[in-house]
Amino acid sequence: MSEYSPNPNAERILQDGWELFQQKGYKGVSIDAICARCGITKPTLYYYFHNKENLFVEVLLRRLQGFRLVIEQDGSLEVRLARIAEVILESFQSEYSFLVRDLEHIHDPVNSGRIREAFSGELFLPITRLMQSAVVSRQISGNPRFLALLYMGMVESYIARANEFGFDNASLAQQLATFFLKGAQST
Repeated sequence: MSEYSPNPNAERILQDGWELFQQKGYKGVSIDAICARCGITKPTLYYYFHNKENLFVEVLLRRLQGFRLVIEQDGSLEVRLARIAEVILESFQSEYSFLVRDLEHIHDPVNSGRIREAFSGELFLPITRLMQSAVVSRQISGNPRFLALLYMGMVESYIARANEFGFDNASLAQQLATFFLKGAQST
């Protein structure tokens, strides 16, 4: 998925870049700010990532890696949904819709395609397949794509907000999975 060569400088740039992009968005982050935060020079950043757009793409691709493996792990539907929610809640500090909106600043069609492919292959399609399987087995009903988008939207709404509700990410993830499956029914 990713094209960079891993080493300590590249790792630091990816990590610090991720934090800055989440805090300030693509347009709000300058190459100078990334370099200052990482303690590197511009030529070092450009050596690994060539430009801000390529860095942003690599940051997103890296963050999307591994979701599919989590989604495809064995377990009941509720356990799997809670696991997905927990990983998403732990992976993002701001709603990923903000990062998706920043994709409008990606001008290289190759980069745009890589991000779409990664988002689809690592997150959306695996969740859709999980929903399809649950629909076929009559655990839930509805259009699998709609159900996947609905669940992802529910989870996204609570990114970086667990503490507001007195939960840790694991507890909030369980609450979201249970609510998705059972609604607001009293038990």
